[in-house]
Amino acid sequence: MASLRKKGRVWYFRFTDAGGQKHEWKGCTDKRATQEMAAAVEVEMGRVRSGLSDPRDEARRRHEARPLAEHLRDWHATLTAKGNTPKHAALYLDRARRIGDLTGAKKLSDLTPARVQSALAALRSEGRSLATLNHHRGAIRSFSRWAWKDGRLRDDPLAGVSGFNAKEDRRHDRRTLPLEDVRRLIDAAYKGAAFRKMTGPARALCYRLAIGTGLRYSELASLTVASFDLGPTPSVTVLASYAKNGRAATLPVPIDLAADLAPHIATLALDAPVFPLPTDLGAAMLRVDLDAAGIPYRDEAGLVFDFHALRCQCATLLDGAGVSPRVVQRIMRHSTLELSGRYTRPTLHDIEGAAAALPSLAPTKEDPETLAATGTEGTIKTSPLILSHYFPTGGPGNSRDMSRADVSMKGDDLSLMGRNSQDSSGVSGNGRAVSGVVASSGVRDRTGDLRVMNPPL
Repeated sequence: MASLRKKGRVWYFRFTDAGGQKHEWKGCTDKRATQEMAAAVEVEMGRVRSGLSDPRDEARRRHEARPLAEHLRDWHATLTAKGNTPKHAALYLDRARRIGDLTGAKKLSDLTPARVQSALAALRSEGRSLATLNHHRGAIRSFSRWAWKDGRLRDDPLAGVSGFNAKEDRRHDRRTLPLEDVRRLIDAAYKGAAFRKMTGPARALCYRLAIGTGLRYSELASLTVASFDLGPTPSVTVLASYAKNGRAATLPVPIDLAADLAPHIATLALDAPVFPLPTDLGAAMLRVDLDAAGIPYRDEAGLVFDFHALRCQCATLLDGAGVSPRVVQRIMRHSTLELSGRYTRPTLHDIEGAAAALPSLAPTKEDPETLAATGTEGTIKTSPLILSHYFPTGGPGNSRDMSRADVSMKGDDLSLMGRNSQDSSGVSGNGRAVSGVVASSGVRDRTGDLRVMNPPL
């Protein structure tokens, strides 16, 4: 028999469940109504003991009686226990709470697909981007999936909530910089004043490490002296609790960067952060050095260069150096090659260079009437001068020397395949053979004007 007690104006009742555990549930201000609630619970417990009712149904009823806020707190504790960083867990909780508040949900059963979809529409009306809406959708769906797997819901009610095509509403597209601009940025940081606890030389090292390894801002902030191995094959290790994918990772560090990191690390305690980065101020810190280097944060096309763009710069430079896509994927720690491809963003300079490497496909300059009058219509002139203009004199005929790689690397200057090397055969950078006579004196066309053909670069 359930027992009742009054606390303030509210009645509570105690009962024993089918497993023998005692519980106390909150009733209401009316004693008789609370007695009826207690009697209904006891009847249900009897059905469970007799095998006439599924005990999971009773557990779900108990969870349904709890406020939604309690379930959200339990979910947040689970995220933290699974090894997610406190920042990541707090961000997910904040997004799920926002959706819950917009739906007006007080209990688990109040989270319906229609209500959540309306809440996302309300966020959209506030001016939020489609990408932001997808992040909120992902958080509340993660919560509902957890509640289902934890036995708090019979099924996952939000599995059918549709997302949005973020490509239709891009607001923070990133860009990469030409190599000379990257060097200017690092030089400006090295010579700049301190930003919070980050000195100029420390910022320069931080940017170089971000570009050289693809580490994220929070991962860089987590590094201590113990994270580095600056031996013959230098490397840096990120703990699983700070990695986005929840897996520890050890990444190679460029030799010249390791040599510059060594004296900086030598002055720090073993457990001290190597880079005391200010929380959530990566973009603000970088903009100080961008301004000093004369590089705009947002270019004319609306593309930005924020701290995460340093990670894009890493993927782009690796791709430009001829590193295979699979290796780029491993270094960037991406789950798919497609995702690594999104981070590879060649600059306009690289694209123009690639176009210059293509062979010439220009037609002959004589018009059809002239060719018919001379009886050479449908044939190719065999003049050495014309041949030297339309065909390369070295290589396999497609303007490239197939014995050499498409990507050249001179020192630390990485370039994409748009820069063919000049060899002794006289092939210019755009794949055309440059004859010594043509380049020095040119040829005269039918009007008698001197026309220089393929002057040397």
